[in-house]
Amino acid sequence: MTIRSKTTLKIVQPEIEQMEAVVQEATKQAAPMVQRLATHRDRIDLALKELESERFELISRRDLLRRQVEAVEQGLAMHIEDIEATMHLYEGGLNALPASN
Repeated sequence: MTIRSKTTLKIVQPEIEQMEAVVQEATKQAAPMVQRLATHRDRIDLALKELESERFELISRRDLLRRQVEAVEQGLAMHIEDIEATMHLYEGGLNALPASN
């Protein structure tokens, strides 16, 4: 039996020791659960970071594709305008020429 402070009553001593043993046993049983929870938390944190990184990459790709599509649309619009202007020149020239019979 260990010596406690002089103010501890001998009547309560066995109950205190029993409670200490219960608390120590509960701590031993809880330690693996706490470790598993910490491991799961770390895995979840890693998964969240990976998802955030993937999200950022997809947003960047989307923005790049959007800029490329806008550039292609602008280029095609310029070509269409050029073709229409050329068609107007040809149509105006063909209509202005007398028909040869």
